[in-house]
Amino acid sequence: MITLPGLLQVRLRAALHQHPSRDWRNAAQDLSARYRSPRDGTPLIRTAIDALAYSAMLMPATYAQIYGALSQTIQRAPLPCTSLLDIGSGPGTASWVAQQLWPQLQSITAVERDTHLQAIAHMLYTDSQLPPTTFLNQDITTCPDWQPHDIVIIAHVLNELSPAQQQAVIAKAWRATTQLLVIIEPGAADFAPVIQAARSQLTSAGGTIVAPCTHQGVCQLHNAWCHFGQKVSRPDFQRLARGAEMAWEEAKYSFVSISRTPIAQHGLRIMHDPQRAKGYIDVVGCDYTGVHTHRIPKRDTLRYNALRHATWGNWIALTAKEES
Repeated sequence: MITLPGLLQVRLRAALHQHPSRDWRNAAQDLSARYRSPRDGTPLIRTAIDALAYSAMLMPATYAQIYGALSQTIQRAPLPCTSLLDIGSGPGTASWVAQQLWPQLQSITAVERDTHLQAIAHMLYTDSQLPPTTFLNQDITTCPDWQPHDIVIIAHVLNELSPAQQQAVIAKAWRATTQLLVIIEPGAADFAPVIQAARSQLTSAGGTIVAPCTHQGVCQLHNAWCHFGQKVSRPDFQRLARGAEMAWEEAKYSFVSISRTPIAQHGLRIMHDPQRAKGYIDVVGCDYTGVHTHRIPKRDTLRYNALRHATWGNWIALTAKEES
């Protein structure tokens, strides 16, 4: 289980304490209702209180989702990224995750259209340990091309765009990518087509899939969608904003990471928590042959030990001989 960085919690809690709790709690409930309703093109975040409520309600789960996706990416491609482009950066969540996972990060460019969310990002950035950050107030669908960056992240953005806009933003993001492009969406069936379309577009453009896929071919999932979960501790302000009692949640996410550098692909991605029984383990995994249930008997010591402590989302290295 992960938690928001202590300084980030302190900053956000201090900002919330400047307003009566009923104000941002009511704003959070109204905002939640707007997100569940059909979209009509009007902004979902309309005021500074909306932006604060959004951050209180969603930042911990978004942090967990981005952390989960980037952790899987680093496991497969431990590249020394020094610059980050965060497209649709909101309150700056991806910057805080990237700084945790790439301590060598030297610069960040945060692109956000909503001035209220960008003000939150500015406030949270002040006196933080984040690298020097350039804040760009831009509409990502109409702005010029961005400068090259080692890693580019698009988190919880594409689902709010039309398919044509999605393709254009992805193409522009790929042109700005020197090493890795990571696209993250909520782990629900409604958002799966966004990831699938991005995957197809980027592999057609010459990119190599880093994660979560174990192959470069057509996705083998049918009547299902590839998603993962990351447990996160809920701060007190998130529980208040959500009206939730549980001290933690499992934030589900879908993602695809694409590299400009070829990555070896011998492995098995675990699609559900393994089922352990006396003498064997059942594992549902995805590899280049598709999605299958593998029963690993205890006598198969090498594979049994490799999977004994495995969990949902883990990538297990296999040799080419083991895959054949």
